Amino acid sequence: MSQVLSQEEIDALLGGLDNITDASKDSEEHKEPEVKAEEDDSEEKIVPYDFVNFTQMTRVKLPAFEAIKDQINRGFRSTLSSILRLVVDSSVAPTEIITFKEFLRRVPVPSNLHILKMEPLRGHFLLVVDPQLVFCIVEIFLGASKIGQARIEGREFTSIEQRLIRRIVNSLLADIEKAWQPIYPLQIQYVRNEINPQFAKIAGDDDAVIVTKFNLDLEEISGAITMCIPMTNLQPIKSRLQSTFQGEEVVDPTWKQELIRNLRATEVEIVIPLGSARITGKELLDLQTGDIIQLDTNIDSPLLGLVQGQPKLLVEPGLHKGQRAFKVREFILNPEEI
Repeated sequence: MSQVLSQEEIDALLGGLDNITDASKDSEEHKEPEVKAEEDDSEEKIVPYDFVNFTQMTRVKLPAFEAIKDQINRGFRSTLSSILRLVVDSSVAPTEIITFKEFLRRVPVPSNLHILKMEPLRGHFLLVVDPQLVFCIVEIFLGASKIGQARIEGREFTSIEQRLIRRIVNSLLADIEKAWQPIYPLQIQYVRNEINPQFAKIAGDDDAVIVTKFNLDLEEISGAITMCIPMTNLQPIKSRLQSTFQGEEVVDPTWKQELIRNLRATEVEIVIPLGSARITGKELLDLQTGDIIQLDTNIDSPLLGLVQGQPKLLVEPGLHKGQRAFKVREFILNPEEI
């Protein structure tokens, strides 16, 4: 049974709600300074995030690529020491991932830039030789008694200097191919050379590139060879570069000889089918002694030899010392051609 509230009871209830609301407001006012203090502390800990320059400080986490650049560094050192006939010391700097615009900003003018292509990967990459290193190598080729006397400022490379440094670059390309061989076989193709970095646009300004710098010391002269590869070029083989590089496999000659000996001692089954024929059930039931079944092979045609059920040989049937035998005419290297 419902009970109807009087006007006095309704006023009492509304008065109680107002008191509760006022108390809650008072408590919030007392707590507000503490919240603001916490917000002030959190604002002091906030550090601005620079999306543009973030990649400049990022180290490449590609273990296989790290092994490749170490192999390239050793190859450069050996090749240059052999060609220049002096001791060349080299070291590799930490790999960076930066924007292509930032990379071009670091390249001086004039510079010796070589545009190369990594077949079968798409796109191009750059090999930049420091001007000081170019003039030093030219002086050595031309028989200078003391290197480091050439003046760099105020002039560009002559045609003779460009041809000489091109010979050096062509020799270094073999070292790059050899270093990539265990990970992903590449064929480096020379495209062209440039002096002004603005004419060597192999990527967009905001595209990420992986930059590796090889520092070289030739007696009292120091220089660097820098390799710049757009990250988009390496995207198809990214999983291989992220895997742990195992290095070149070393073959144990003793183990190899033992494996060959065991393979040669393995017994295999060889079957030489003389041919085949298709007949009906009635013809099979009507067969009598002396009947002849025509096979699908010619007497002058070679027979197919099956090794463990696989076509491997073309043979000729015959007799040897009174026993049935066959003579190998040809080995089958591609069974699909049969």
